[in-house]
Amino acid sequence: MSSKIQKPIFREYIIGSDLLKGFPVEIIYPRIPQFHFLLAFASEDYVEDPNTKKKLGRGNFRATWDVKKFSPESIRNVKSEYGAKVVISLGGRGTDFPFNPQDKEIWIDNAKKSLELIITEQYKDPFGTVIDGIDINYEYIESSEEDFAYCIGKVIDYLKTLISVVSIAPSNPVLSHYQKLFKAKPDRVDWVNYQYYKQKVSNTKEFVNLHKTLIDTFSVEKLLAGYSTHPNDKGNISLEVFIEGALQLISSASLSGIFVSDAQSSLDSEPSHYYVEGKAQKLLTESD
Repeated sequence: MSSKIQKPIFREYIIGSDLLKGFPVEIIYPRIPQFHFLLAFASEDYVEDPNTKKKLGRGNFRATWDVKKFSPESIRNVKSEYGAKVVISLGGRGTDFPFNPQDKEIWIDNAKKSLELIITEQYKDPFGTVIDGIDINYEYIESSEEDFAYCIGKVIDYLKTLISVVSIAPSNPVLSHYQKLFKAKPDRVDWVNYQYYKQKVSNTKEFVNLHKTLIDTFSVEKLLAGYSTHPNDKGNISLEVFIEGALQLISSASLSGIFVSDAQSSLDSEPSHYYVEGKAQKLLTESD
């Protein structure tokens, strides 16, 4: 293994946009080889199970972000001017947006149709779709590992004909589901955004050891480490632990990239706006 990842990647989730005027392009560090914005979330509709009162997904996805702020024209501009890619993230945060299909085959069919509509109709310009990829980001999963891998796998297979980038966003509570999906579709998944902020990571050694364990499943080339600036995600891993751990992983060529969630929360980050984003990209390009 070389001492440096050749083309590190940085990814930024946009979750909510009340305070944003559009894509926060000031985040983009000129020396970062690959930069992705992830629009979150394309979420599905649900019905209630009359017996269990649980939410059952129907697979009809719609964009929940501000489509006027993040229009096809604005995406085309950020891609052409900054070389960034734009990905739509499917799912949602917490129990309000579970993966729990009412009927697997109907869910798959609806998901294909509704996501294709977003990608090829809602986000098209004269040159075709401006969307580069999708990100699977369910934080709460009610179905079995097998059903999750089967349904999401079928949708990934279909959408790969329309877009080039597919990522998944596992966290500790649902890790086994994403492992099952990845093992079923290793050649279809380009990036793995692991949410370290969803579990207690007390020190640098724990962080480094956890990342190296996850490499065994997801590979060093695809596994990215995630940090969150969202107030609801504070407390599990400190910025100091994350940065020091990232440095150690980079020095051993064990970290291909970093992602941060989310841009709106990072507006108020200390000691300055988008501090974490800037620090992370400098680490990745070894220019800190």
